[in-house]
Amino acid sequence: MAKFSFEEGGEGSGVRKRRRIVAAGETDPTRAEKRFEESEVEDDEGEEAIEEEEEEEEEGAIATENGDGIRVRVDPDLLDCSICFEPLRPPLYQCQNGHVACSSCWSQLCNKCHICSREVSRSRNVFLEKIIESIKVSCSYAKWGCPENISYAKRPAHEEKCIFAPSECPFPGCSYKGFNRCWSGHFVSSHKLFPKKFKYDHLFKMSLPTTEQFVYLLGPDGQLFLLLNKNVEPAGYALSIVCIRGGVMKCKFSYELAVTASNGSSLQLKASVMDIREWNGIYPTDAFLLVPSEFAPSASEIEVDVSVCKL
Repeated sequence: MAKFSFEEGGEGSGVRKRRRIVAAGETDPTRAEKRFEESEVEDDEGEEAIEEEEEEEEEGAIATENGDGIRVRVDPDLLDCSICFEPLRPPLYQCQNGHVACSSCWSQLCNKCHICSREVSRSRNVFLEKIIESIKVSCSYAKWGCPENISYAKRPAHEEKCIFAPSECPFPGCSYKGFNRCWSGHFVSSHKLFPKKFKYDHLFKMSLPTTEQFVYLLGPDGQLFLLLNKNVEPAGYALSIVCIRGGVMKCKFSYELAVTASNGSSLQLKASVMDIREWNGIYPTDAFLLVPSEFAPSASEIEVDVSVCKL
């Protein structure tokens, strides 16, 4: 649809008038006039629709301005305690010059301001408390799928338990972070390793090299486990299992280990699997199977019966 118009009069007339135009090949002025009137009606309807859309857009802008919140950019350092650098959270007390810090930090400084050395008043900065409580931020693991918007002060506590937190590859020197179902491809493509795949609640055998700190185990759901081996000479080897995963999961695991000597004597352990986000070389101390050196059929390997159960 086209609009045909021109301005009559001088520059200051401001009056827009429609101009009759005879279409190419149109010989009957009456028919041309009728065609023009029809197009004019369509144009008027279009103008009304545009005006309605503009009104709706204006109403939308007003609704945004009068909504429940606004979007602002804030330097996150301003929301952290200047002493411990943790997010500020109520109650917030200030010194006589208005400097704010965590209540726990004030008590450690004997209620003396670390900036100006003035006394800390017992009056709370309620206005700042309300601002802190009202700030909502996305989880740091949003790019990995977490949909939560939480209070800024509560974000550290949330991220400690967030199920979308990635876990770090235990391979020495590797900075990769991943999730279930990602590990198999990562180990093969990046490290040329093939983790031992197993089924939950099924017994399987492992040959554990005595010189290795751990071997990789991969559950049917892609969950990554490490069968740990700590050399505690001259006593032997301390064996245990840990699960590498981020956050706090509802499902838990238990495991059983059994080692049999050549003379028929055996050692067994049943324990809960400890969850870790990354392997930092620290072995579990509350539960492990201590295997004497003479239980190894050779000096290089330990034969272990393993079972992992999903609770």
